Amino acid sequence: MGGALIETRPVGTTGIELSRIGFGGAPLGDLRRAPSDAASRELLQAAWDAGIRYFDTAPFYGSGLSERRIGDFLRDRPRDAYVLPTKVGRLLVPDRAWAMQRHGDARALSFRPVFDFTHAGVMKSYEHSLQ
Repeated sequence: MGGALIETRPVGTTGIELSRIGFGGAPLGDLRRAPSDAASRELLQAAWDAGIRYFDTAPFYGSGLSERRIGDFLRDRPRDAYVLPTKVGRLLVPDRAWAMQRHGDARALSFRPVFDFTHAGVMKSYEHSLQ
């Protein structure tokens, strides 16, 4: 990784190199208090500059806010340069009224969670995360 501060390790025989330290995306969503888009980008850039290439997120982190912020950041980077896991089985269905009632502010993304751990639900969750 050319000058990276964080060591990497191979993942078995997959050919994937993984940074020994990852970036947990929950705080970019709604864990306690979400940072601004600009502050989130600065955090992600600092992690990238340090050599972190493992970015963990999930649809439930801020009703998709963490996924959107991490996705926006990684969009212009080579896909084979990072590892991006997510979680499945929890779908986000558009529902502004539910989101406003639950979160109480306009900043909240307008989704209601639906749990579906069937094969179809897992695949749908995966497809949504790719967006």
